[in-house]
Amino acid sequence: MRRFYAPPERFQDDTVWLDSEETRHLARVLRLGVGEKVEVCDGAGRNVEARVAVIEAGGAQLQVLRELAFWGESPLRLVLGIGLAKGEALDGVLRQATEMGVQQIIPFISERSERVTRERFLRRRERWQRLAREIIKSCQRSVLPEISAVQEFGAVLAGPEAVKLIFWEEERGGGLQACLSQPRPAAARVLIGPEGGFAAAEVDRAKAAGFKVVSLGPRRLKVETAALAALTLLQFAWGDLA
Repeated sequence: MRRFYAPPERFQDDTVWLDSEETRHLARVLRLGVGEKVEVCDGAGRNVEARVAVIEAGGAQLQVLRELAFWGESPLRLVLGIGLAKGEALDGVLRQATEMGVQQIIPFISERSERVTRERFLRRRERWQRLAREIIKSCQRSVLPEISAVQEFGAVLAGPEAVKLIFWEEERGGGLQACLSQPRPAAARVLIGPEGGFAAAEVDRAKAAGFKVVSLGPRRLKVETAALAALTLLQFAWGDLA
């Protein structure tokens, strides 16, 4: 059954309205018509089965038939802080982090991160939000990840998570295996640096803020590879990755 996205405000009683973009995908790309049954998620945890009732140029009206189960969310709340890097690299991180069940993504500015204007970042963030909406439909998640406004490095160090990890390519002591052998926490905050990694002074600041410094082995990884590797290991050890 095909899956669509509609934000919570587009649900009214037993009716849900798809916007013009989702309607175009339904009618022109998938060639679905009136009477077809589809699934709709609202990105806030609600999933429904619905029947297409009306298709118009400005949107489609669907009749909600029944509520569906809440699915696709990890028992581990993962917060990913990612240093600003080239657009295509962060697009990849956003896709993979959404698929891996991350609940919050925080882009941050550090010593070696890419510098962008506020206007350019807002355009990127809008694109990432569109990507996330598409991805939760295909990967069967119930909740959209929160994509935060860009923060300074010091701000991303703050958080209530019981486990805080900063991945640094200069860390030679490993430490990740021992960390992941501990009982599963409710939440974890993970920091991945930009292209060029973290400066030593930034790692010291993170340690002072309660972060454990760990590495992903002897090889230097691209930003998107490092993020995916770190999230995969955490979800395997503490989440729902079988």
